Amino acid sequence: MAEGVWEEVGVWLGEPLPRRWLRELIAQADTVYAHNERFRRKLRANGNTGRGWLWIFTRHWLAALIHERRPHLHARLPESYNTGHPLPPRPAVPSRREEKRRHPRRPLPSLPAKLTDHAWAAAAHYPLDLA
Repeated sequence: MAEGVWEEVGVWLGEPLPRRWLRELIAQADTVYAHNERFRRKLRANGNTGRGWLWIFTRHWLAALIHERRPHLHARLPESYNTGHPLPPRPAVPSRREEKRRHPRRPLPSLPAKLTDHAWAAAAHYPLDLA
């Protein structure tokens, strides 16, 4: 479970996380399980409920690790991840072409009438003066 959460965040952020964090997450789960009766009860719940709780806690612990050791990465995570919610689908990166379309172009100056015979000049917005 810890490996799945660790890998999921690394892929979502687009940056590999330190492998030692995986060992720390496992150690955290072991320690809390050994010392916290309420945590043990949640994990021993019927059906898949215990597994769901473990996902939630592991996300929360990993968010805390990232916040402590890589705050610039933590700033890119959604706030809901801190409380164990799953990561949303990663938004697609717009292509450079789409980025350009978002910003309207300034109107180009009109060419003088006498240059309309030169299609290449008009197409390139080249101010050709033949006079």
